[in-house]
Amino acid sequence: MTPRADHPPAMDKIELIQRSLRAFGFGLPGIVPFLGTPFAIIALVQNSRIKRRGRGLWNPAQRYLWWGAVCARIGVTLTLIFTLLIAVASLL
Repeated sequence: MTPRADHPPAMDKIELIQRSLRAFGFGLPGIVPFLGTPFAIIALVQNSRIKRRGRGLWNPAQRYLWWGAVCARIGVTLTLIFTLLIAVASLL
């Protein structure tokens, strides 16, 4: 029997740890405004996928996953703030 479409297949431990570290690796350069935006987006998408598919599993790399998401969110927020400031300054 195939799994239902609303429940993605579970990950094994090794894949869970590798993907968590990969999300952290993308999140770190994602903290740089503008240049790191693609990395931040990838890190946030990976974070979402890991949390959805790894539900119910103990993740030893949970801190890396969390910090990767934090760095990515900071980078996206800084990019949005700087873009807004530049847009406002160009109107004045």
